[in-house]
Amino acid sequence: MNERIRNLHKNRIFSLLVWLIAIFVAIVMLPNTSNLVQEYGQPQLANNSQPMVASAIQSKWGRNVSNTYNVTAVFNNPSGKLTTTQLAAVDKTMERLAGKEATYGIKDVRTMETNPTAKDQFLSKDGSTEIVKLAVSKDQGSMNLIAKQLDEQIQTTGLNTYVTSPEIINSAASEKISQATSVATVIVFILSLLIIGIVFKSLIAPVISTLSMLMMYAVSLSIINNLASRTSFPYSEYLPLMVMLLTVIYGLIGHFYLFRSFKAQLVAGVDRQAAVKNSIRSIRTFTLATGLTLAVIFGGFYFFKFSTLRSMSGLAIVALVTMIGVITISSIFLSLLGDRFFWPAVDGQPKGYGFWNRLAKFGLWQPAIAIVVVAYLVGAFAYAYHDKLNFSATDTLATTQNAVAGNKVVSAHFGAGQTTPVTIYVQSKTRLDNERALLQLDNLTTKLQTMKGVSSVTSLTQPNGQPISEYYVTNQLNNLNLQLKGATDQLTTIKSDLNTDRSELNAVKLQQEADKISKLASKTSQLSSDTDTVHSQVTQIAGRASVTQRSNASKLVRRYQRLLSLINTQLQTVASNMEVLSSEVSSSRSTAENTQSTVSSYASQLKVIQTSLKKSTTSLNGLIQSYTNIYNYLSALQASDAAKVYYITPEQLTSTTFQHSLLTNSSANYKTTALTVYLKQSANSHDTSQTVAHLQSEVNTQLQGTALKDAKVAFTGQPVVQATIKHNFHHYIGWLALLVAGVLFIVLAALSRSVLQPLYWLLTYGLSVIASFQIGELINCFVSGTADFNWQVPLIAMVPIITFGATQLIELALDYRRNEAPLLDWLLPGLTATGQSFRHRLFGIIVVCLGLLAVNFGPLTQAGLVVIAAVIVFNIALPIIAAAVGKLTVTLPQHTRKHRETTKEN
Repeated sequence: MNERIRNLHKNRIFSLLVWLIAIFVAIVMLPNTSNLVQEYGQPQLANNSQPMVASAIQSKWGRNVSNTYNVTAVFNNPSGKLTTTQLAAVDKTMERLAGKEATYGIKDVRTMETNPTAKDQFLSKDGSTEIVKLAVSKDQGSMNLIAKQLDEQIQTTGLNTYVTSPEIINSAASEKISQATSVATVIVFILSLLIIGIVFKSLIAPVISTLSMLMMYAVSLSIINNLASRTSFPYSEYLPLMVMLLTVIYGLIGHFYLFRSFKAQLVAGVDRQAAVKNSIRSIRTFTLATGLTLAVIFGGFYFFKFSTLRSMSGLAIVALVTMIGVITISSIFLSLLGDRFFWPAVDGQPKGYGFWNRLAKFGLWQPAIAIVVVAYLVGAFAYAYHDKLNFSATDTLATTQNAVAGNKVVSAHFGAGQTTPVTIYVQSKTRLDNERALLQLDNLTTKLQTMKGVSSVTSLTQPNGQPISEYYVTNQLNNLNLQLKGATDQLTTIKSDLNTDRSELNAVKLQQEADKISKLASKTSQLSSDTDTVHSQVTQIAGRASVTQRSNASKLVRRYQRLLSLINTQLQTVASNMEVLSSEVSSSRSTAENTQSTVSSYASQLKVIQTSLKKSTTSLNGLIQSYTNIYNYLSALQASDAAKVYYITPEQLTSTTFQHSLLTNSSANYKTTALTVYLKQSANSHDTSQTVAHLQSEVNTQLQGTALKDAKVAFTGQPVVQATIKHNFHHYIGWLALLVAGVLFIVLAALSRSVLQPLYWLLTYGLSVIASFQIGELINCFVSGTADFNWQVPLIAMVPIITFGATQLIELALDYRRNEAPLLDWLLPGLTATGQSFRHRLFGIIVVCLGLLAVNFGPLTQAGLVVIAAVIVFNIALPIIAAAVGKLTVTLPQHTRKHRETTKEN
């Protein structure tokens, strides 16, 4: 029993069982990588970053739009302007979609019909494109699912329809990255078969090597995925790809050294079990040094407060798993197969690799010239390199992708920044629906509209991006001036009428009238007197007539008596009538006298009135002059910039127009509002991040010392997210380079027991890497027409670059340490021997990178070009610099010492 156990242990069967169990557990517990990329792949910004603060504010917005995505439905007529029929068809489509709001999680729909004051935001100027803005619940599912559902529902006959948003594009990019990673993984593992097969001319060795790396990859990926899904461990879109690259490249290098050492042991006639032990022992220091160095470097990434970089700390696990796997997995099959492991290879004398030998000779021949040549050629590329990184996911997708195509249509018809606006949240401690707060919001809106790079700004006070004239003092002064001018004209007319009345109410004329009435009264009295006289005279005549008639003829007496009796009767009647008339005249005279008295009193009152009218006219003249002065002042004020101020009256606050804007642009508690800033350029423009920085500075400055000075302000939107990522990336990339260089320098100095030589090697390494980015950009520009790299290309390229740099420099440091000969004696043979292994490493890395290029995915192609350039440049520069600097390190002190001795003798 014990013998069997010893045999099992001797043949490393227990190691195989452990790995089989690990593989089984890893596969069973492996979370879905594509789902993790979709859910956690995007950079996770810090909680105190602007987009995250804005997200927290938006989550409490209310009005049924909290915790939602903003999605844009695009309706485009490729033949020209939308017809009335097509517009009606769009309305009908939206009515149909509105009936399924609960099914598709639609919380809000905004069209040009529901927002008549903001029509320009929904219908393009050429009339060919209409957009509808939807708020979709985040609980509805993944963005890909939401986009697919909505795209099916908005199909409209005769129109091109699209569903787009930055979130949909990012989600589509993540899906594309997952697909590209899967294809790259298959291609690279197949190529790893070819690499080992070509190097060792074997059929079995590449199979065992590839199976070993697959086991390492599965275990590493499972550990990282479980950490991400079960804990708060950060994750990124390209992390599975990086896991694969590190596993394959480090695994190929480790297997190459192990297989080469094992083959050398077999050629020397050593037993296969002893050969395995000796082989492991010979590469143990190198493997442990490289594995631990890579683990420390990548593990240090966890201390960077940027999720994409922190996620790369998971590669430390990959380095450790691969380090263990290289020593334990393949050795199982080496001990079992022995020399059959390299079947059907034919033993032959390996060919020497003279390239490094010739380069080292050049460095030793003229060290100063060699350094100048390398510095001129490599340094020129490094110096010419400029950061041209693209932080948009749009360029990683084909233009035929629905969301990308929709984004391009909107950009073409509405402006490049229409689909990626900047949203500014202003959260106050008090309500914003008052004149003081609205004034500051409008001032802020107007100021932002004048900024460079800003196309338009919509807000609570300007929902259509244009000032509403009736809410401004200029317009209100104009209305007031019109009313004031009308009042002045009326006062002038009243003044004219008063002057006329005063003229007509002249006291002299009134007195004349009174005199006329007095004369009438006198005449009436005279008439009464005359009537009395007549009555008396008539009576006398009647008396005389009867005496005369009686003294005259008797014949006539009776006749005269009858006549006189008749006349007397008549005169008596007349007299009676005259008495009545006299009484009436007396009454009339009394009335006339009263009337005279009344008129006289009226004349006195009119004099008082006249005096009052004179005073009123004088006052009225002053009032008219004052009104005229006010009118002139207000007219001048209206024409000045001082009148271009927002002021909303209490009546306007309750108007339908303003209340609609209030419901659209403020939160449910009226304490938060949002300003939407549309930029002139797209979010991936190089000037956008600068514009965002200016926006943030201007908003903070504008609100200082105002009613909103204590308000919380937060920025969000794709330009802000990209600017934040760009800031974090540039902030930490320098520290990342310092971390890599620092760890490598400490390790190299410790292994080589030297300081200067590792420092020169590291400088050569760094110069080669920087130059490789410039070379990669030039090649990429020549091939694709664009020099911009995706911002994650440096991170992808960093994995193979750090891996081959660490392994190459550590091997050189170990060889330098083991050398007992003087430095000048070691340089040429030592560099030549290192070049023998480096050529295989170079071959393997180039083939792996060709596999990345074969995927035909932009970021992978760019990363492959950079890595190929880096390893080639480093392969050329390192032997020259190492030889030249090594020689100068020895010869310069000797030359200086001889010069001093000669000077002393002289």
